[in-house]
Amino acid sequence: MIRQQKASRRAVAAIELALVTAGILIPLLFGVWEIGRLIQVKQIVANGAREAARLAAQGYTITADGTPIQVYATTTSINVKDTVYQYLYAMGLNKLARTDVAVTFAFTAPGAVGGATPTEPYLGEKGQPLSVTVTVPWNKVRWINAGILNPSTVSASVSWEMLRDDAFEVNTNLPKPGGTTKYNW
Repeated sequence: MIRQQKASRRAVAAIELALVTAGILIPLLFGVWEIGRLIQVKQIVANGAREAARLAAQGYTITADGTPIQVYATTTSINVKDTVYQYLYAMGLNKLARTDVAVTFAFTAPGAVGGATPTEPYLGEKGQPLSVTVTVPWNKVRWINAGILNPSTVSASVSWEMLRDDAFEVNTNLPKPGGTTKYNW
């Protein structure tokens, strides 16, 4: 009897596993990673827009020494665009330059008094709707360039209402402490 020798197949399973891993699992892993980063950046940009809209809705803010200061869209030290940029930087998107971050502030309806649509947050009226839109380039915030996702930008828009206080007058005829008026509490 003559025995026929068959080729050894011991390493075939290992080679098949390597091919499947390299051909399917690694691109899948990169895809999940890239989609996760896109979702993370979208959430950070949305939160930055929300922070900017919250600041704009105040119209005024108070400095450390107690002085009220007007909130602007893009100029001065207290403004909507700088608020967005500082938030994005603090959340880890530190490869962005200020010029990379596009911020659009606008009132979406005219004011009740005078019917004009102001351009700066401090000019808004209580309850007047506003919107803030933030856009950043995707190629500046992505971690890998696997080519799976290729949006040009990541953006978010937030709608808000002005939260300014109603005007009020102080009654100067109120009794003063140390006066003749006595209170029985």
